[in-house]
Amino acid sequence: MSKKVILNITGQTHVRATVNDRIFFQIPRDKLRPQGLKRLLRLERYNKYKIDLLAEAKRKRYIPSEQGSHITFYMPVPKSWKKYKKEQMHLQLHQSTPDWDNLAKAFFDALLVEDKKIADVRITKRWVNQESGWIEIVTDLPKIRSSDNLM
Repeated sequence: MSKKVILNITGQTHVRATVNDRIFFQIPRDKLRPQGLKRLLRLERYNKYKIDLLAEAKRKRYIPSEQGSHITFYMPVPKSWKKYKKEQMHLQLHQSTPDWDNLAKAFFDALLVEDKKIADVRITKRWVNQESGWIEIVTDLPKIRSSDNLM
């Protein structure tokens, strides 16, 4: 039995926030230096992504499975690419940045308070020739009980 859920949101990478980053939210934007403003915008975009992803998951009634999930991130091709390259790369494996582990980290950080129970997951990245991407989750692997002898 498999279950397929599509979340209509483009995947985004994890942003490591530090204690010192809170200063960016206390200084008016017009007083920030370019590096600080860039960092603030990245943090705000990441926080918005987490909120939007959680809302989309709740709307679709998706709860991450502890094991047996295949998560595919469909990433839009860059606008700067030529038309023939966009068509050529459609649904091909995405083998450049962002890294799959950073996409997964942001995904699970948005949906779970603690992701320590996630034991088995497969991650794939693919290009898509569209304005925005999406996340597809297929859960179909049989559950393995921890008491089963795997040897």
